[in-house]
Amino acid sequence: MIKQIQKRIIFVILTSLVSIASYSVSAYEVNGESFPANFNMTSWTAKDGKSTITSEGVVGEGYGKVYLTHTFNVNSDDGMSGDFIGQARTVNQDGELQFASLQGVWSRDGKIVSIHSFDSLNNGVLNHAQGRVDLFEGTLNFKVFPVN
Repeated sequence: MIKQIQKRIIFVILTSLVSIASYSVSAYEVNGESFPANFNMTSWTAKDGKSTITSEGVVGEGYGKVYLTHTFNVNSDDGMSGDFIGQARTVNQDGELQFASLQGVWSRDGKIVSIHSFDSLNNGVLNHAQGRVDLFEGTLNFKVFPVN
């Protein structure tokens, strides 16, 4: 009898902690100065639990033409979320080239993939990007927040 009560108490505590953690994750919000970064998908390759999407677009803030590659890994049983790594290359009107590593997490709801990315550029700039990939329309739309 006492062991059953202990198990129930542990279950209630764990359930409460999971509920609090879930609320905290869904309440995550970034604010401050940001700029838009919008892209069109140019290819989508799928294999062995991974998908790689390439895209391109013109981005203000001095970046110019930007080329992205995201490799999405599935790490949930239902296949609706995971992590990703990627690369970015930019070239502006003056021919200045920059590159960045991209890493973050994603989740999918229907045709929309939500992304949270931390991007490290070769010039020392760090950005946090929040975005949506519309798999049907072939668009990627981000709001980019400079970190430093």
